[in-house]
Amino acid sequence: MPPIRTLHAWKLYESKNLVKLVDETMDVNQDEEKHMMKIIEIGLLCTQSPVSERPTMSEVVFMLQNDPSLGERHLTRPNFTDPSRRIHIRSS
Repeated sequence: MPPIRTLHAWKLYESKNLVKLVDETMDVNQDEEKHMMKIIEIGLLCTQSPVSERPTMSEVVFMLQNDPSLGERHLTRPNFTDPSRRIHIRSS
């Protein structure tokens, strides 16, 4: 199975509830919340399948330092493999 946190993050992304990944005790304004959501999206971008769809570290650094826009990239949930080598393909 995929790491539970990664799968949970993908489910929240797909339901447009990424804000639930952020500690609710943090008092963030709307701009900070948008920035946090982009950081999480960049993290999810780093889990793409196939690996060739993932950004390079220099691209990640650029996205974090500048406009953290994903640009032309589109997030798609990767397929996960569990220890028994079964492939888990997301359902659409």
